[in-house]
Order: sequence, then structure tokens, then C-alpha cells
Amino acid sequence: MRKWIAAAAVYLATISVLLLYKDDVLQGLEYAGRSWPLLLAVAVLLALFPILPYKLVIAAAAYAFGTMQGAILCWIGATTAAVLMYFYARLFVAGSSERWLSRSPRLQAFAARLERRPLLFIFVGRLIPFLPQQLINLYAAAAGIRPAPYIAGTALGKLPLMLVYAFAGEKLLDYLLGR
Repeated sequence: MRKWIAAAAVYLATISVLLLYKDDVLQGLEYAGRSWPLLLAVAVLLALFPILPYKLVIAAAAYAFGTMQGAILCWIGATTAAVLMYFYARLFVAGSSERWLSRSPRLQAFAARLERRPLLFIFVGRLIPFLPQQLINLYAAAAGIRPAPYIAGTALGKLPLMLVYAFAGEKLLDYLLGR
């Protein structure tokens, strides 16, 4: 319970600081906006190491650069981070994960169904907003999903929600920050 309270406090403090220093933050983003590789690296790092909920990152990017540019930037960043995590899991975690999967007949049955239509399962999993994205990365690696369907399902599945979060985030921040 204490971890949840600490996490909520950190998020609220971060949001408060960002709102308090919004002009400085926006000026920094505009400066960084001259370098797409820098922005992409920041998006990948924030997706790999979720200091803030990625939905807030998408909203901030959309606010700073517009809905489409912000969504595309975050989509590339999140997809790249998911692919990196997938390959990391395949290299370092897959062996122990496969043993863990073999202990549960239900998980084995699910993995067998997943293997028949991996792109569809990954795509649908990415469309479910409350499903932890890291869980999809780890499960796909543990279940032995080939890279091509995993990457395609991830890229296609992340795009619709990125657009929705970017549009909603930009409009909400416009309203809250009076732009």
C-alpha cells in the first residue's frame, strides 16, 4: 500500500512541477523539437522506463507539436521500446519464462492458441488500454512468437490509441493551460 501512495505522490509532484514550470518545459521542448533524433530517444527512454504514465508523455508531445506529429513521435518511440524489450526478454528471460509457462496447463493452452494467430493476438492486446504493455512484450518472448508478427502486431496495435491519446491530450492540455 505504501508503494502505491509513494508512486501517486511522485506522479502528483511531477505533474505539479510541470504545470508550475510549464513555460520553461515548453521552451525546452521547442528547443529539443529541432532535433527529431533527440525527441525520439526521449520517447523511447520514457516508454522503456515509465517515470510518468506514457499517456502523459503522448499528451505533452501532442500539445507541443500537434496531434499528428506528437502521436507519430510517441508511436515510433513506444514501438521501438516494445521491440527492444521483446528482444531483451528473448535473450535474457525467455528460458526461465518458458519453464514458468510449462507449469500451467492454462498458460500452455493459451500459448498454443497464440502461436496460431500471433499477429492478431498481439494487435488486440495492444488495443486494450488497461493491459500492461510490458506483460505483452514478456509473454510474446516467452511464448516464442516470431519477431515479424510481433513487430507488425505491435506497430499496428499501438497506432489507434496513440492517435486517441494525442488528440485528447492536446485538447485537454489546451483547455487546462489556456492555450
